[in-house]
Amino acid sequence: MPKVLAMVADAWARIAGATVATGAQFRAGLGDVEEAQRHSLASLIKANRLTAFGRANRFIDITSAESFRSLVPIGDYATFQPYIDRVIGGEGGVLTAEPVRFFEQTGGSSGGAKNIPYTDTALKSFTDCLYPWLGDLIARRPAVTQGRSYFALSPVGRSLDQRIGAYPLGSPLPFAYFGALRSSLIELSAVPMELRLLADFDTWQRETCLYLLQAEDLALIWVWSPTYLTEILRAMRRDALNLLPTLASRLAISQDRNSVNRRIETLESTLCGSSNDLSAIWPRLDTISCWTDASSKGFAAELQALFPQAFMQSKGLMSTEAAVSFPFGDGPGSVLAAHSGFFEFIDEAGDCRFAWQLEIGRIYRVVVSTGSGLYRYDTHDMVEVVGFSGDTPRLRFCGRAGVTVDMCGEKLSEAFVASCLERICVTSYALLAARTTPRPHYQLLVEADSDNPLDGAIAERLDRALTANPQYEYARRIGQLDFVRLTSIDDLYGRWKRHRMRSGASIAGMKAPVLLREVDSVFLAGLGVAER
Repeated sequence: MPKVLAMVADAWARIAGATVATGAQFRAGLGDVEEAQRHSLASLIKANRLTAFGRANRFIDITSAESFRSLVPIGDYATFQPYIDRVIGGEGGVLTAEPVRFFEQTGGSSGGAKNIPYTDTALKSFTDCLYPWLGDLIARRPAVTQGRSYFALSPVGRSLDQRIGAYPLGSPLPFAYFGALRSSLIELSAVPMELRLLADFDTWQRETCLYLLQAEDLALIWVWSPTYLTEILRAMRRDALNLLPTLASRLAISQDRNSVNRRIETLESTLCGSSNDLSAIWPRLDTISCWTDASSKGFAAELQALFPQAFMQSKGLMSTEAAVSFPFGDGPGSVLAAHSGFFEFIDEAGDCRFAWQLEIGRIYRVVVSTGSGLYRYDTHDMVEVVGFSGDTPRLRFCGRAGVTVDMCGEKLSEAFVASCLERICVTSYALLAARTTPRPHYQLLVEADSDNPLDGAIAERLDRALTANPQYEYARRIGQLDFVRLTSIDDLYGRWKRHRMRSGASIAGMKAPVLLREVDSVFLAGLGVAER
């Protein structure tokens, strides 16, 4: 144990030392967001003006943020897909002059998946956020340095051999986004990096539970969706009587019998007891970093109740496409990552604003330009300006523009769900409703048709079709989302229409939805139709 304590102290000391300068530099730049943003844009344009995209969009004529806005149209993934397909096909200099190192995938619309290229500059844009974040966290929450950590970074079961064209799917290196801090963070990890390569989910979950239960000194947990952690905790409680004997055997290798007995007794009492306070599992746990806004708010509150002593830190807005904001400094929300890309903001009237033109209390849609080769890319992410650090805006994530549901990071869009329903040949009116109880899942609601009895296997087929979205597939595979449930409802659309009319909506132009958020599906709660 003294050897472990010394290793932990040394690793955290290296991290603290390495993040001091970057944190101070970032803090110094908070007072001039315009200069930071104009410099970020100028660097992107200069480096990529001779790419295929740059030539097609007259990068050589761009001399300012204003001319960039005039010459380059806002686009979505469909705009960039032909260029990305050329990169996948092996062509160089398409979106970036830099070579692509690997691809990441995220949820798409009708296609189900979006392939996002990563260059060294794209990786650095995340590193430029994570260094100041870690330095600030250590300064504000020094207790995180008193133990090991758990970072849930890579999708479980992803083989190192997976490719998109000739490129790796995902970084071959763990903690790649953390740059030179990689080795220190690997040392601090309570769970070996090799576990992420396990193809069998049950084996991965069992081993993850055992390593985490073994880490009595765990001080920091860093996950994306809070449901990732709640599902691990659910497995610990469900399988406690099978896990604890194995854990006792592992602990006995390095600890005396009395220490092992005390640990097992504590865990058995906590995991098998009736209390929802799980603090005794990790008595040193200081900080849980996860999504806390929009659809994740309720799940984050659930985690806070399980660990009342822990500080819940909002993750900010970091997506596969871009690092937009991260927790840093004083004040509400998360600070704009002004050095990690060029950001534009579409207001309620549809007007485009720069970062130095934002107003507190206003909600905007985020458009990004990044080192991945995405220029004026519409993320559909909505943010509210909740304050300023210097003149750099602090943002709170509000959700996604348009009809999109995102309970656990799956980001299902209405267009994608409609395409899946068509693919599995659903001919009656149907819609998919998000449900958070008893566990997060989707409920397929189908118009009852006495002439064509409902096929009970349709929910299973839809579940399989939805896995074309890699984040839905991942959430299902690791248990964040439960299986799709099926319900037949008489006069489904009529009920929905009357519900909307009672809430003041006009029947003129009323559309039949195919995807409902939890808040929209309240009207279904009292129908009393049995699930199949």
